[in-house]
Amino acid sequence: MVTTSAPELSVDVAGNPYVEVFFDPSGLEPDTAYIRVVRYSEGREWPVRGGVNIAPGVAALDFEAPFNVEATYRAQMFTATGASIGWTEASTTVLEYVGTIVHQPLDPTSWVPVDVMPGSVSPLTRPEEGTLVQTEGRDVGVWIGSGRRGLRGVGVSLQTSSIAEADAFRDLQGSYAVRQIGTVCIRTSSSIRWPRTFFVRGDFAENDRTVRFGGTKVTFDARVDEVEPPFPGLAVPLLTYGDLDAAYATYAERDAAYATYTDMDRDYSLAGLAG
Repeated sequence: MVTTSAPELSVDVAGNPYVEVFFDPSGLEPDTAYIRVVRYSEGREWPVRGGVNIAPGVAALDFEAPFNVEATYRAQMFTATGASIGWTEASTTVLEYVGTIVHQPLDPTSWVPVDVMPGSVSPLTRPEEGTLVQTEGRDVGVWIGSGRRGLRGVGVSLQTSSIAEADAFRDLQGSYAVRQIGTVCIRTSSSIRWPRTFFVRGDFAENDRTVRFGGTKVTFDARVDEVEPPFPGLAVPLLTYGDLDAAYATYAERDAAYATYTDMDRDYSLAGLAG
């Protein structure tokens, strides 16, 4: 076995903040056919969306990395037959960002900056489901439980600052034209006792604060439950071939602009050019 290398980590906060995780193929085991990228943060191991069973040389963009806490990345390597051939070395970074972002996990290009409002300061409950069984010969009952669960019934109050942002927040969980899952991801730098990467499900009530008076403030309030990240193997790419086609008139011009196809696939400055 070769000595594997750690991933290259790059932070981008120009839009929806993310960490790019890239493993140089030369630093992987020679028989590696695909890798699975994981992140360790806040005492948990997370599969990195867009980094599940990817080919060597493909970068994963982690739009679920928490703000202002350490995140450590490494990958498990597999052969073409699915046999594990070990783990890479690890790298650690901090995604430094001030603010709160809510986005649709299956489409991180659908995101909204918000403010955390006072209504979000509420008791946090992590229940344990089970049954109290009273057995003969015991003065007290025996608790048969399933272990502690995630947060339940958390009060969340988030405010948008423009009509466009309010419309975008409204559509995060789907619209008349686009069907979408109801789970959203909340990441915040606010000093609040939520997980830094907080996946929730709840029905947000839209409340007009100042729009009827000519303003732009709208709040979205809900009681939410913490849930697992949905379908971590699914991800909408930030950069598409349509973006590349929009940037270059010919394939020859495009090929001449990059030393390798990997460099081309990582040119996120072109993301969104196709509209």
